[in-house]
Amino acid sequence: MSVDALPRPAAPHDTGVLTVRGGVPVDGTVSVSGFKHVQVLAVAYAIGAGRRTVLTNVPDILETRTYLRLLPQLGISTTQMGSSLLLDPGTGTGSRMRAGQTLPESAAAIHGSLYLLPALLAAQGRVGFSAFGGCPIGGGSDGGRPWRHIVRVLEHFGARYDERRRELTLGHQGFQAGELDLALFADDPRNLTGPEYSGATKAALLAAAFADGTTVLHRPYQKAEARALLDLIAADGATVTRTGTSVEITPRPAGRSAVLTYDLPPDLLEVVTWATIAAVTGGTVHLANVTPRTIEHGLGPEYALWRRAGLTFTPEASGVTVAGPDHGAFAPLPEIRVDPASVYSDSQPLFAVLATRCPGPTRIVDGVWSGRYHYLDGLTALGADARRVPDGIAIGRSGLHAPAAGAHVHATDLRCAAALVVAALASSGGAVHISGARHLERGYDRLPAKLEACRAGSALQAAL
Repeated sequence: MSVDALPRPAAPHDTGVLTVRGGVPVDGTVSVSGFKHVQVLAVAYAIGAGRRTVLTNVPDILETRTYLRLLPQLGISTTQMGSSLLLDPGTGTGSRMRAGQTLPESAAAIHGSLYLLPALLAAQGRVGFSAFGGCPIGGGSDGGRPWRHIVRVLEHFGARYDERRRELTLGHQGFQAGELDLALFADDPRNLTGPEYSGATKAALLAAAFADGTTVLHRPYQKAEARALLDLIAADGATVTRTGTSVEITPRPAGRSAVLTYDLPPDLLEVVTWATIAAVTGGTVHLANVTPRTIEHGLGPEYALWRRAGLTFTPEASGVTVAGPDHGAFAPLPEIRVDPASVYSDSQPLFAVLATRCPGPTRIVDGVWSGRYHYLDGLTALGADARRVPDGIAIGRSGLHAPAAGAHVHATDLRCAAALVVAALASSGGAVHISGARHLERGYDRLPAKLEACRAGSALQAAL
């Protein structure tokens, strides 16, 4: 078995079915939940830094539920208080974290457990692992996602990897500071893209925050969740110096004991989802607790494409209101390229649904996750003019429609499920039955309930 060929966790037998009857505008107000991509990094930082931490605006998603089961097994106390989560690495079921542990099997349910590796190494000097989960969007035959790059990053900071035992260890000196060019983890060092670049940067930021001395990271991934992690590290007392192409981190001084409180920022991918819902159904959605800066700064490439297509974003005192163009007069979006300097790969399936409303064709190329086109069969089943082309897909303007007897489509991953739900909401005709809808729990806090609050409830029937 190759190093990257860890066994994938078995898929749940009951994948859930969501039935959607679309063809009506979705209107209402949505409170956007905390950003999953930041939550997994904040949890890892709290553990590695040994900091009693309160996270607020915590979403009710699979990651959160998994952590509530997983962390106490590692000796880390967790207390949930509504949408707040208290983590105490020093007072778990024993008097302190138990040294030299292997990640429990439940870690395989979520991809974010990768970032527990630098955290537990910093906290206890050794960690074993057996499998990592997440959506099957990798380039392997089973869609497995890479993890070896995380090991290579940690080795750069002084960790040792035993492949036979599948464990990482640190010497008594802990992580060692130094310099690292993150372009080494990109498929193309000039374009800084590929499936390993983002994760390698996040692991390096965490290791640098726990290291002995000052670390300089060149050409790091710089999208919103990486910036949020740097903000958290700085708020805890570290010295963080950023330039256009590098970041320098000197860890916080020892001895800080006050509780660290961190409010998770709004989930940018939930913003993308609701903006797409409003646009393709001809509705108007008010995003509460989201500022124009959240959208323009966190979703700059997406925002530029939305404005080009004709979507409007109206700032209000309590948030931002999103709507499509008047009379559905969308403008063309000839090409959408996904890479760390452009739109999120997570946004890509939702832009594919938006493209069915635009004069085409629209060519979409995902340079991060090559397996993120599984929604294509579902879109074509609903009448979309969509097909594979070299390096990506092409989508023409299409009227989405389900047969009177209904349509059956299947979701294989989180954003595939989201794209099919949005496409079903935009479809006229019969009901759309979406199997695999349980994947929504990986990244959406009560999406069916929020749709119901937006007067789309009569269109939904869940069996999750």
